[in-house]
Amino acid sequence: MRYLTLFIFLNSLTVFAQKSLTEQEAIEAALKNSAALRASGLVIRQNNELLKSAKNIKNPDVIMESPTGLFYTIGVTQTMDYPTVYKKQSLLQKQQIILSEKERGVTENDIKFRVKSQYLILQYSESLVKLFGVEDSLYAQISQSSSRQFEAGQIDYLAKTFAESQFGEVRNKLNQSQADNQTNIRQLQQLMGITENITTTMLQKEATISSVNLEDYDLAENPIISVFKQSEIINQNLIELEKAKALPGLIVGYFNQGLRDTPAYLRFRIGLSVPLWQGQYKSRIKAARTGFEIAQERTNAQKQAISVDLRQALGDNQKYRQALVYYETQGLKQSEEIISTATRLFKAGQNDYVSFLRTLNDAYTIRQRYIEALRNYNQTQLNINYLLGNQ
Repeated sequence: MRYLTLFIFLNSLTVFAQKSLTEQEAIEAALKNSAALRASGLVIRQNNELLKSAKNIKNPDVIMESPTGLFYTIGVTQTMDYPTVYKKQSLLQKQQIILSEKERGVTENDIKFRVKSQYLILQYSESLVKLFGVEDSLYAQISQSSSRQFEAGQIDYLAKTFAESQFGEVRNKLNQSQADNQTNIRQLQQLMGITENITTTMLQKEATISSVNLEDYDLAENPIISVFKQSEIINQNLIELEKAKALPGLIVGYFNQGLRDTPAYLRFRIGLSVPLWQGQYKSRIKAARTGFEIAQERTNAQKQAISVDLRQALGDNQKYRQALVYYETQGLKQSEEIISTATRLFKAGQNDYVSFLRTLNDAYTIRQRYIEALRNYNQTQLNINYLLGNQ
């Protein structure tokens, strides 16, 4: 980048002993210490543990009664659903496991995005602290010089007061930026699950994302869309399960309905549970089909919402990219020329304190706006990658 010398100069300032970490290191620490990610892992484990229960058979009925009125006998009856039901329940639970895994992907994607965004915010606040630190040092010298010149009768009270007020404004900006920076450090520390003091790498322009055609892009890589699509699959499996439940069930048992010496083979019972009340089964199947349609519409609605956000992010990205081009090709160079020319004229006595300080303020404002544009541009890059599922 042509004007990285600006940040090299800013980074030459004294920095307190801190641990410098990269964005990737921050992400790894956050993922390692994330309670939300651990909870997602437990949900996956829970769904795996429920897989065996998908084939659970109903408890047998153990009955003692007197079929002949002469003695009591014990009988056992086992009722089972049609085997297809257990198969469909197992398939459904496997899809639930896949859903929980995809939901974990959403959680991980969100953590990465949040850490990257907070890391960028900290980079931005650190850059402002460095910029305002340079400006504060310069304005302090000017303020002290104006006081000496006023005491020597070389400038009037207005010039001295204006220099002091400008120094006060810069010092206030520095104090506020330092306070913001400490807040941002604590927020990133909390996301990472650490307490040690940290600092980021230098803020610089991220690589430009290749052009995205929204009309051709189906957002299939977005983890949220993946979850909604999985919900459709689950609802489709629910339809098949409800259909299977409308099939006859099986009944087997052992019970002595005759005398004590009745042959064993005559004591067995075999039967069917007849799905006589078809209305309730049809109703549940229809409800399952409606649930599938609801899942489809929710997927479409989520795609629409993400597409809108993506279009906004792409527009913002283009806007801030143009701003960066201006600052990198003109703005920063003009800022340097303004400071150089204003300083030369001031030292030559061709410019007073008021004009000189106002000119300096304009020049440093350009540098501040460049840092803001850089932060905004990088944030839009993060937004686009998040919406595309490229975290």
